Order: sequence, then C-alpha cells, then structure tokens
Amino acid sequence: MKSIDTKARSNKTVCLKSEIDTFMNYIGLDARMQELQILNVWKDCVGNAIANYSSPVEIRKNKLFVRVENSAWRYELSIKKDEIIEKLNKSLKKKIIKEIIFV
Repeated sequence: MKSIDTKARSNKTVCLKSEIDTFMNYIGLDARMQELQILNVWKDCVGNAIANYSSPVEIRKNKLFVRVENSAWRYELSIKKDEIIEKLNKSLKKKIIKEIIFV
C-alpha cells in the first residue's frame, strides 16, 4: 500500500462530490451505479405492462440492452424506443442512454 506524502498536499479546497465522482469513474463504479439506477426507474419510465415483459440487462458504451419476452413486445418497444430513451435520460438527469438494443 502506498503511503501518502503529506508534503505534496496542497492547501486548496476541493469539492468532495467532484472528487468522489472522479474516483468512482476511475475505478469503474459509475457505470455500475448507472445500471442500478436504470433498474430502479425502468418500471416508472415504461409502465407496468411493458415492465412485466421486459427488463434492462446492461449498459455498454451508452447502449442499453433490454431483454424482451417475445417478438411482439420487441416490435412494440422498438416503436417506442425514442420515447423510452428520453424518459430514461430525464429520470436519470443525465444523457446516459443513446441507443436501446432489444434482445
């Protein structure tokens, strides 16, 4: 484990939230947190009927992969894709999702 050189510390004030966000991004936790947030808002964004037949699986490079129960629901969701992306990004308060791939 590395020791901290206290002489190298500066006396400037930093925003703790910004530092935590930077650290989480560095170790890759921010992407995982976004995936968990999408799981939480999915049902609110798409409604109960769609949520019963679909579920988000993962996010890779701003693409959300959603498992869909059958081809009829896959077609229905593909029609509503832009609306779903807009609702998810609005709920997450960030433009995270740029594409949805239904599998």
